[in-house]
Amino acid sequence: MNKKIAQVLSSLEKRSQYEENNHDKIHHEQRMLAITKDTGIFYNILLKTHKPKKILEIGTSVGYSTLWFADAMSKKSKIITIEKNPDKIERAKKNFQKAGVSDMIEIKQGSAIDILIQLRKSISRPQMCFDFIFIDADKEQYSAYFDMCLPILKKDGILAADNILFPTRFKKHIRKYLKHINNIRYVESFTVPIGNGQEISFKRK
Repeated sequence: MNKKIAQVLSSLEKRSQYEENNHDKIHHEQRMLAITKDTGIFYNILLKTHKPKKILEIGTSVGYSTLWFADAMSKKSKIITIEKNPDKIERAKKNFQKAGVSDMIEIKQGSAIDILIQLRKSISRPQMCFDFIFIDADKEQYSAYFDMCLPILKKDGILAADNILFPTRFKKHIRKYLKHINNIRYVESFTVPIGNGQEISFKRK
């Protein structure tokens, strides 16, 4: 692993542990709410195998998952990541600078739905589509995000989603999401019990 990225990830993991131990002292909007370390390792290995050139992430937070993705990609690759919280965007930018990956990451601020509409309009050829898309934002919108992302995902691309198993308070939304994606014939999906649970979906055409 890239040393600079590893150092920033280590610092963020300490912050995440602090937040876990001081849950009531930190406002929800200020928490990292990031994927777990084992989830990061899982995606890092998956992406090194998949070799994506273009990634879309919905839900940057402070950039923890983004850094795991960036480490698996070449410097010429591109990550577009969406976040609406300006404070988290500033924290993410600093983390990307420290890790030396700012040039390969573009942060888009605003509503994910609005930005996905813009992205779909800007992608005119299959070659411009994404190889990997990761959803880790408001769970009640997962199905809508999936529908908007599928047309801009390449054939044989991967669309992944976090929080499929935990926290259980999202169960209603996740059940709806899983039922929705399982009704799409050209998508194959399975749940990986790593971290908070990951749903991995392959687009077959």
